[in-house]
Amino acid sequence: MTRRSRTDRARRAGADTGVDPELEEQGGWWTSPSSGSVAVATSVVRRLAWALMIAGPVLGGWALVSQPSADAHPAPVVQSSSGDVAGPGGFAEMYVAAFLRAGEGSQNELVAFYPRAADLELGGKPDAVQVGQIAAVRVKEVASGRYWSVTVAARVLEPTPKNSADSGDGEQPLIRMRFFQVPIEADRDSGPLTALALPAEVAAPSGASSKAELAYGTPMPAQASDPAVDTLSAFFAAYLSGSGELSRYISPGARLSPVRPAPYQSATVTQVAVETAFQDSDGDGQLGAPAGRERLRLVVDVKAARTDGIARPLSYALTLAGRDGRWEVAALDPTPKVTLPGLPATPTAAPSHSPAQ
Repeated sequence: MTRRSRTDRARRAGADTGVDPELEEQGGWWTSPSSGSVAVATSVVRRLAWALMIAGPVLGGWALVSQPSADAHPAPVVQSSSGDVAGPGGFAEMYVAAFLRAGEGSQNELVAFYPRAADLELGGKPDAVQVGQIAAVRVKEVASGRYWSVTVAARVLEPTPKNSADSGDGEQPLIRMRFFQVPIEADRDSGPLTALALPAEVAAPSGASSKAELAYGTPMPAQASDPAVDTLSAFFAAYLSGSGELSRYISPGARLSPVRPAPYQSATVTQVAVETAFQDSDGDGQLGAPAGRERLRLVVDVKAARTDGIARPLSYALTLAGRDGRWEVAALDPTPKVTLPGLPATPTAAPSHSPAQ
């Protein structure tokens, strides 16, 4: 078909469709016969399509966040399972924090956690009590995956009551530690959580009658002449204050990195406790140098000083390994070795001064 016949056909189609008869069909688009016009029109259409594709999600997100909500504080949807106490514990923390800050007119904030809170009579100004720190200190599973009793500790800043002996002239706010017990239920197995009642203020939880004991001997003062203390001192100086090269004091293959940025200006080993199986053959309170490839578990107390002069006492559980007549740090243990009543020591440790694997 010749160009003339195509143009004639385009003019006839244009007369029927209302399209300019000077345009011709190109790949489904009616375009000008000019190649320059074709390029311009195609470029405009392509750019418009990309603009719509990019703007679509943006406009959708704006519509989502801008649409009005009947409740300024929507209910937090927290999922949980029978093997995970973080869900009930975290939910109880948020609930108690909202409860402590609540005041007149803030019922809806509590409804998010406790549906019956809409009918409560609340007095005082909202946020009169400020919550500084809050944590679930005990989570007891009452029914597997369905029901928990959570005890929450809250460090609060509350106004001093008028005419109180603590008020003084300045009426400084009081800092108190308070404890609350909350019943939490999952709507269904592993479903959203809800509170079944208002928080109950309780006394601080008492300690358990049987306690774990560290499986280490009596702490010994660190002696600078002890080869083990020399290694530990250099290790913690590099680890906490960036003084020296850490790799010089760790065993090959140990994955340890210094704390960065270094939080302390200096770190000093003050005392060392050795696992109880260790025998001090010389009786001089020193670990001495390794005879071979021994391994030894310790709890080390460190005094770490900041640049402003403030010092912090820190404790580390770690494992030393002997190599070429000197000690190296083989690992920072996740927990100290302990003994529990009626149970073997945990974690299971290699025998003291046993050959390294």
